[in-house]
Amino acid sequence: MRKALEPANERQSDIMLDALMDRGFAIPDSVNADKAGQFYAEAMRGKPIGALRRVFENLRLGRYPKFQSFLPKPAELSALVDAAAKHDRDLLRIEHEQAEAAKEREAERARRYLTPEERERRRRRARAVREMIGTATEARKVEESEDD
Repeated sequence: MRKALEPANERQSDIMLDALMDRGFAIPDSVNADKAGQFYAEAMRGKPIGALRRVFENLRLGRYPKFQSFLPKPAELSALVDAAAKHDRDLLRIEHEQAEAAKEREAERARRYLTPEERERRRRRARAVREMIGTATEARKVEESEDD
């Protein structure tokens, strides 16, 4: 999951954009065609590679009804990638929380683990308490029988 959140380099985003344009996606008229590569590169700089790949795959498969023949504007594409990255970050956070919980459970188990010496010490204490209770019970029985 961490690898999916690593930033993409400009070459990776250029390859994905070229692949979409090879499949017939057009650059919107509102984006200067001469500087489009620069604008898209700036918008994709530092975006997580996993989210970038997922957005480009979804574009390629037509999963964004608004963008079935035109590329999103650089800012729109950036927003799509950010939304996909949020999902990845949430999954990473959940994964981290689960790992922390597992560590805490393991630490609790380690604290509860008794060494053989500790186990024997506790057995002796329990035996002594039972003997003390037995002695007190016998003493009470003797007192009760004397009272009768």
